[in-house]
Amino acid sequence: MTILYITEQGATIRHLAGRISVRRDDRIIQELPDFKCRQIVTFGNINLTPELMNYCLQQGIDVAFLSTTGRYKGRLQAELAKNVMLRHKQYECASRPAFEVQNAQAIVTGKIKNMMVMSRVQRRLRDDGRSPASEMQQLLPKIAQTNSLESLNGYEGVASAAYFRAFRSALKGEWESSFQTRQYRPVTDPVNALLSLGYTLLYNNFYAAINIVGLDPFLGVYHRPHHGHAALASDLMEEQRCVVVDPLVMTVLNKRILVASDFVTTPSQEIRLVPPALKKFLALYAEKINEQVTYPQQNIRTTYRQLFEFQVRHFARVILGEEKVYQPFMVVGDR
Repeated sequence: MTILYITEQGATIRHLAGRISVRRDDRIIQELPDFKCRQIVTFGNINLTPELMNYCLQQGIDVAFLSTTGRYKGRLQAELAKNVMLRHKQYECASRPAFEVQNAQAIVTGKIKNMMVMSRVQRRLRDDGRSPASEMQQLLPKIAQTNSLESLNGYEGVASAAYFRAFRSALKGEWESSFQTRQYRPVTDPVNALLSLGYTLLYNNFYAAINIVGLDPFLGVYHRPHHGHAALASDLMEEQRCVVVDPLVMTVLNKRILVASDFVTTPSQEIRLVPPALKKFLALYAEKINEQVTYPQQNIRTTYRQLFEFQVRHFARVILGEEKVYQPFMVVGDR
């Protein structure tokens, strides 16, 4: 199954005779059999024909609309999965602070443990008690003892600051000097631009998986709900940020797959990729989430993309009381 990324401005996506095609000025840019398409992600000025929209709604193909800089704008979404009892149970669980805190603790703990592993991998650091990994390690007992989402958010912020110091030191050449710390909006340097783009793609993967399973993507346990934000998608992607997106960003920059000339500044002073570089990054992201990885919970080999859905289904079982507490995916070496 394929995620179709469309970046060609002015292109039109059509569905005809069992195929989904992307065309501009009668020129075919991309084409694939319709049964192979799982999700469509568009960037900027992309047109969808009524036939294509109707097919996507009928087949449950998620369509996400992003700006040319990768900012999430909205989506075309089929009807919700019919498991209303699952969503009813989700709303019930959300009214129990103890449930929220227990599972938010698991999410934050998984994220921090993965950041510890990845920061060691990035720099091959020895742990002398003063490394970023050690700083993160010292937060884990505090996280286990807290009963406050606000405290969890604070500890996660401290851990992330330590992690991104290690991340910065692993960048080479001009990338290290251009990246001071993780920055959200506006994005004014290439490293943060790639991180934000990668996280948006990851968010969309989890949003689609949550809809497949039948949970409400807007009701999480760690991120607080606000208008237009799929809090549960943000929750469940936390442990995957440093595992999926950050190594990809590190690789494309340090190996000079992307260079400074691949980035431009928009009139609003944000940094974005030029179209050919965007296509290259999207192709590399698609390769990344299709990599084989060990999934310890089931002791199987699978892709990251399938793993995302496995984790959402696991969370659904926690909601239903079939499993006690959410168990985050953690990279090998952290047990």
